[in-house]
Amino acid sequence: MFTIPENIFWILAGPSFIAFLISTLGFTRISMKHIEKKMRDEGIHEPLWDKGIGIRVTMYGKVIRRQKHAQATIVNDEAILRHARPIDLVLARAMHYSLIIMMIFATYGYFAYDLGERLLNLYWISK
Repeated sequence: MFTIPENIFWILAGPSFIAFLISTLGFTRISMKHIEKKMRDEGIHEPLWDKGIGIRVTMYGKVIRRQKHAQATIVNDEAILRHARPIDLVLARAMHYSLIIMMIFATYGYFAYDLGERLLNLYWISK
């Protein structure tokens, strides 16, 4: 298997991780805040099962990316789509694509540089 030098890997993987963090923060602070405010004005509140967990972030992103509601869902797809703006679609796509790119780099790094074993050794050394 061809492996790129490890320092080049980190130069590529680091910004992908930072891009994922920034896009997720932007989606939650801009899109979700707007959508949930409009939903509360209609009398629809965010799901009680997601207090503090944050699973609804990816679910809102999937609904906005699909641009249609699912038949069986645990979030209110119609209300989300009714209040989503064009910028929300851009932010949802950025969040999901940056996650995919970050996971590709993480998987490649795990197998190419044996990062899983190295992290495990660091864990045992610190104890």
